[in-house]
Amino acid sequence: MIEEPSYRLIAWMKVIILASLVLLGARQFIFEPVEVHGKSMMPTFEENDRIILMKISEIEHSDMIVFRVAEDRNYLKRVIGIPGDVVEMTDDHLYINGIEKEEPYLEQNRKVAERFGYNQLTEDFPAVTVPAGYYFVLGDNRLNSVDSRMLGFIKKENVIGEVKFRLSPFEHLGPVK
Repeated sequence: MIEEPSYRLIAWMKVIILASLVLLGARQFIFEPVEVHGKSMMPTFEENDRIILMKISEIEHSDMIVFRVAEDRNYLKRVIGIPGDVVEMTDDHLYINGIEKEEPYLEQNRKVAERFGYNQLTEDFPAVTVPAGYYFVLGDNRLNSVDSRMLGFIKKENVIGEVKFRLSPFEHLGPVK
């Protein structure tokens, strides 16, 4: 028996529609592609880098997240404090719960700051306790970042997702550490 072309067309349309629904569902609830804008995370991320966010991640220290600030404005920053943490910056040293935290991702920015005559990359701020349901975030480019120092704590429900993968530029393609 020979299949009519219309049956094949209907079968292929079903496959395409089902695949599209699965992809749309995954994009809505599991992952989301994002383009980076701004300089607050340089050199970790540059203008127009493309990244993938995971929406079902457990957020931890040093994770990079994208969060909603206003209806039309999203920011990309590094999580410094999670609920219950006491965060403090003294003499360009970060303390979390009284323990100094190394920030190796800032080394390049420290050198740039010194070249321009800045004694510190991050100005001091007093100890703050991160409330339940919130995060304390900072940009890697501390001299040029709007973050928790200005915005305050970031609500957990405003987090869109955690940066997991870089799509571009091609030479940096791969998982984000």
